Amino acid sequence: MNKDYNEIKESVKRLLSDSLGIEPEDIEDDFSLTEDLHMKATDLTDFMQILAQKNFDTESIDFSEVETFSELIDALTQNQ
Repeated sequence: MNKDYNEIKESVKRLLSDSLGIEPEDIEDDFSLTEDLHMKATDLTDFMQILAQKNFDTESIDFSEVETFSELIDALTQNQ
């Protein structure tokens, strides 16, 4: 994995942990956003707005196809 991927992953993990009120170490790559992290549709929408405010390109991502944290990172790195 390249440096950009790891930087994006750590940045998103920090933002997500802040948003959910959990520690970054508690977020595993294979965690489901909805099942393991208990995010509702409104939580996901709010988090996408946070990512957009931090200059992540979220407009071209189909979030209905993103189920896990690693899939989110993959989608974000493909669109940066």
